[in-house]
Amino acid sequence: MGCNESTQVSSDVVPDSGKSMLQSGKPHFLAEKIFEKYDHNQNGLLEASELAALMKDAFPGETFTEQDQQLMLQSFDFDQNGSIGVNELRAFLRLYVPGQSMIKTKTALIIIDVQNDFITGTLANPYKAAEIVPIINNIRDKFDCVCISYDWHPFEHCSFAESVSAGKFPIKEKVEKFAPFTPITLVADKDRPEHSQMLYPRHAVMDSEGGKCHADLVVKDQDLRVYKGTKPNIDSYSAFFDNIKANDTGLTAMLEKEGVTDVYCCGLVTDICVKSTALHGAEVGFNAYVIEDASKPLDQNNIEPTKKALAEAGVGWLTCKEALAKIESGKKELTLREYMSQAKKSVYAKRVHSELEGTLSSHAAKK
Repeated sequence: MGCNESTQVSSDVVPDSGKSMLQSGKPHFLAEKIFEKYDHNQNGLLEASELAALMKDAFPGETFTEQDQQLMLQSFDFDQNGSIGVNELRAFLRLYVPGQSMIKTKTALIIIDVQNDFITGTLANPYKAAEIVPIINNIRDKFDCVCISYDWHPFEHCSFAESVSAGKFPIKEKVEKFAPFTPITLVADKDRPEHSQMLYPRHAVMDSEGGKCHADLVVKDQDLRVYKGTKPNIDSYSAFFDNIKANDTGLTAMLEKEGVTDVYCCGLVTDICVKSTALHGAEVGFNAYVIEDASKPLDQNNIEPTKKALAEAGVGWLTCKEALAKIESGKKELTLREYMSQAKKSVYAKRVHSELEGTLSSHAAKK
C-alpha cells in the first residue's frame, strides 16, 4: 500500500479548554497543551485520577469504572511507572478519533540504512546482511506506509576516521591518526556542544555507490524518504534526530501527516541505528517496534543489552511472523470497548509471561 496524505489541524486558533482541544481535528498536535490542562498537581505526569478526567472529556458518552481507569492507565503507560508522560499521551492522541468512541491505528515500516556500504562495502556487516533484503521485500506491502532511511554523509564527516585523522574536525585528543572504531571527543562549535563520537571507515557518502540502497531492495516512488547525517559536524544514528537532538530529520512530521500511529523498525544495524530510531520513535509518541529477523546487528553480543534498553522504553521486539500477525489480526478501527478488551488481554498475557519467566528463572537457579 502507498502512503496517503491526510489533513493537518489548523494552527490558527487553539481552543481554550482541554475538552475543546480533545475534540479538535488532530489533537496530538496539541498534546503538550492538553497535558498541561489535565496535570492538575503540575508534577509533569498524569496520574490515575487526572487521566480519568481526560478520558471522561475524550469520551463523553462513556462511563468508566475504577477497573476501566486502571486498564487505560496500564494500556498507555509504556514504561510502566504508574503514570502517563507527555509522549505517552501523544501516543494515545494519535490513536484517538475526536467526536467518536473510536481508536484508530495506522502502521509504517521504517527501513533503516539497507545500503551497499553496510552490506558489501566499507562497513560491511559481519552477519550476511543481504539476507534481510528479501525478508523486508516480502513484508513491506503489509504496512500502510513505508519510509526508507538513508545514512547520507558529505565526503568529509566527523564520523570518518579518514576525515578526523586529516585534521578536518577539532577534537580533544592529541593522536595524529585514528583507526576505525576509536571513540573521540569533538570540540564544541556553533552548531552543537562538545560530545563523544565513534569513528568509522568512510561510508554512505552522498550520491556514491556505497550510499545507494542494495540493488534488490524494493523501493517505490510513493515511499517516504529521510536522509540523516547530512551535516559534516554532527552524526545521526536515528532516522528521527541527530545524535544530540540538535536537528530533526523531518520524519516525525512526515509520519504525522500520514496519520501513522505505529512504527515498525528494521534494517541495519540492530544495535545502533535501528535501536536509536525505535527509541526516538517511542519518545515522540509512536507505538514502536523492532522486527528482529528483518535486521542485523553490528555485534551479536549487543543484542541482549539492546533488547533490554528497548523493553525499558516500551519498544516491542517482534519477529516478522509476529509483526505480520499483529497487523493482520488487528482492526484499523476499534470501539473504545473493543480496544479495552484487547488491552485487558494484553495486560493479562504480559503478567502470565512475566510470572512464567520468574518460575523458569527460579527453577534454573535451583538446578
